[in-house]
Amino acid sequence: MTPVVQLDAVSREFAGTAAVRELDLIVRRGEFTALLGPSGCGKTTTLRMIAGFLEPTAGRILLEGEDATRLPPERRNIGMVFQSYALFPHMTVEKNVAFGLKMRGIADSELRTRTGEALELVGLSHLAGRKPKQLSGGQQQRIALARAIAVRPSVLLLDEPLSNLDARLRIQMRQELARIQKETGLTAILVTHDQEEALELADSMVILDQGTVAQQGAPREVFRAPANRFVAEFLGYENFVELPDGRTVTIRPEHVEVLTPESTDSTPSDGTTVDAVLTAVRFRGTDCVVTAVSQGRTVLATSSDFELRSGRQVRVHLPAAHTIDLPRTKQELPTS
Repeated sequence: MTPVVQLDAVSREFAGTAAVRELDLIVRRGEFTALLGPSGCGKTTTLRMIAGFLEPTAGRILLEGEDATRLPPERRNIGMVFQSYALFPHMTVEKNVAFGLKMRGIADSELRTRTGEALELVGLSHLAGRKPKQLSGGQQQRIALARAIAVRPSVLLLDEPLSNLDARLRIQMRQELARIQKETGLTAILVTHDQEEALELADSMVILDQGTVAQQGAPREVFRAPANRFVAEFLGYENFVELPDGRTVTIRPEHVEVLTPESTDSTPSDGTTVDAVLTAVRFRGTDCVVTAVSQGRTVLATSSDFELRSGRQVRVHLPAAHTIDLPRTKQELPTS
């Protein structure tokens, strides 16, 4: 099946500095893809090139199998939802949603039908006559989404659309986005720096590092098996431990076991267990976050043992099932 979006070795430079470098990307029909990474990794530049707002310095962009590298935005069948909503304050909700259809020369009867369908899909038909300033932030975002969906785009581009909302509303809108995307079968590309957002929404997650793909795959597989330290750190892994056999591994704090004489009579046979001393214990309600130091190595763990105190001698166990080997960097490799 022809990909809806395909990037072949796409690069983009600004004043001689590469923002995106030889990026390859395939987005299949009906797929929800998330581009994520820290600020400056190239995710928004990539989205803007797909939309046609920026031209690549090198490489090709194919939409529905056709070369669209030099096509202007209005000749690409794309819907876009911006971080700032970009609604027209002087227009009603209905006219905002209909705007893209009008620009495409859609006949009035069809325009009214599509506008009504889009408003119904986002649950805001009853607000069709209001102006944007009379709406909440969440409602404005849903109107922006309805406007993008109304044109029936081949791909929907979402540029950090939830970042201006408060935490509670962001969670609600994530659920709405997921519902709408599944109901419509739209192909969507989301730019975000929020890993929770990507994990919840995406079928495919693309983590960018300095303009290149650091790792791509299903959210569950990327989260459970980060390809390198950059990906692990971005996904919230905090423990990076060099084991006595020379391997560098990572493990999430919730999987580290803190063992005391009272908690166990024997040493677990799987994984690695080391003697350590607790240097910090921080209570956070349902559990404690503890910092343990062993031979100069620091390990973070969570524990439900509320009797733990700083200065206590413990054993720290890293279960093999949750320990992930990381490739060694050039700086860590031995020299001959």
